[in-house]
Amino acid sequence: MYKPVLFVLLFFRIWTVTAQDNTVKLSLEDAVGRFTTCNLSLIAERYNIDMAEAEIIQAKLFDNPVISLEQNIYNRNNGKYFDVGREGEAVVEIEQLIYIAGQRNKRVRLEKINKEMAAYQFEEVLRTLRGELKSKFIDLYYTQKSVSVYDREISYLSTLLNVYKEQSAKGNVSLLEKSRIQALLLSLQQERNDLSNELVTLQGDLRLLLGLKSSELLEPLFDESVLEHIDLDKLPFAELSARLSVRPDQKLAEAGIRASEADVRLQKSLAFPEVSLKGAYDRAGNFCNNYFAIGLSVSVPIFNRNQGNIKSARLSVLQNNSRAELVRRQVDNELFACYTKLEKALQLYRSSDYELERDFNRIIEGVNTGFQKRNISLLEFIDYYQAYKETCLQLYNIKKNVLQAVEDLNTVVGD
Repeated sequence: MYKPVLFVLLFFRIWTVTAQDNTVKLSLEDAVGRFTTCNLSLIAERYNIDMAEAEIIQAKLFDNPVISLEQNIYNRNNGKYFDVGREGEAVVEIEQLIYIAGQRNKRVRLEKINKEMAAYQFEEVLRTLRGELKSKFIDLYYTQKSVSVYDREISYLSTLLNVYKEQSAKGNVSLLEKSRIQALLLSLQQERNDLSNELVTLQGDLRLLLGLKSSELLEPLFDESVLEHIDLDKLPFAELSARLSVRPDQKLAEAGIRASEADVRLQKSLAFPEVSLKGAYDRAGNFCNNYFAIGLSVSVPIFNRNQGNIKSARLSVLQNNSRAELVRRQVDNELFACYTKLEKALQLYRSSDYELERDFNRIIEGVNTGFQKRNISLLEFIDYYQAYKETCLQLYNIKKNVLQAVEDLNTVVGD
């Protein structure tokens, strides 16, 4: 069951579709729930487990017996072709391969480990895609908030520019003032267009992750009050480090070692001779009619003792040991980097004054009124607009960095 390290999910659950505009409203928790059932990559990856189970069934099966028939074409004693009577010659043989040295059981054991690896691989895909989903979900939420800042400024400046065009035509406003407002508006529109392109990309990525239709738009719902509940002191680094052993990529690496060791045992068993049990019936071609016999065939391992495959399997053990150690080091480095990143993001968040955004909303209204009444100059007006935009975007970015750092940490520890 999904249990995040830090509580950063919403306090409410909403999963609705607005029919009028095909907008899908999801909280982060609901997005994760939909993802686990609708993501096509996960559905495809899950089949690997069933395929591995089928390989176990196949490994348990015995080889089919081989039956050979032989019929004499021409009987010189009576001049008959294909004589199937008592005087005609016919031979029937049946042969069954017998496994020795535990070859069948060792093959089954290897396939069971392969199934275990397929399950770990599925969990790893789930972990990484879930982390990608959360990161893009948070990114989409704050990108939309950033766009709303531009929308507010562009809306007012567009109205103001129309007024200035009329007044400029009447000679009441200088061409310089009108041109500066036009330049500011154009700059804001270009920046907003760049953000809109980012939104298009994020929407497309999230549609794929959530299995949404191409006509549907995701509206992320988020309660930013969760930022106040993040406390790293309650979750020390040592405790997080202890959780790394259950990460699916680490388990996958360890299972890879066991699989290669099982393959060594299987390849050694395949070096033993192949044994086949035979039964034969000869109707008229032996020292007596209706001849019955049993036999045993054994391959003699003189030249091929499976040396190459045994050596390859042994080298695979060494290779997988190195890979497992590399995974362990990478996981440790990821945890250290994410934990440090979250500490710094929290420090910046707690040192920032979020009253600025609310104050700026009041200030910008006063700026608009003051500029219309000519109480502030054009340069001051433009400066206030730039400062308002930059402050809001920086505050949104700080919040986004904290939440994404939390989710990165959740992903690293495998939650």
